[in-house]
Amino acid sequence: MGPVTTNPFLVAIINMIIVFGVLIVLGLLMSLLRIIDPTAKKKEPAKAAAPAAAAPVAAAAAAPAVKDNSEEIAAVIAAAIAASGMSSDSIGYISIASKAGAWQVNGRAEAQTVRPF
Repeated sequence: MGPVTTNPFLVAIINMIIVFGVLIVLGLLMSLLRIIDPTAKKKEPAKAAAPAAAAPVAAAAAAPAVKDNSEEIAAVIAAAIAASGMSSDSIGYISIASKAGAWQVNGRAEAQTVRPF
């Protein structure tokens, strides 16, 4: 076996060159794969996209406007809380669950079953 270096700075520099060299090679491979990606969606010509874009605008204009019932729902929740006899100190906040995502709904359900109050 040949001479082994014991200089820690030289070992660190060699290791950093190896690590960053591998990262650069991986970055180049990723760029190459992005260029030759066979699964990428092909772009359609601009002529075909123009008439298709007009149809959703017309459909959106014809659709009825959705009524926002959030104030009414908040009033009903407030009335139910007042009827149950709970104090306002025991309520953190009120939110409408229909606007929440699945993760938020699951988190709220788990918090109600796991955490003691």
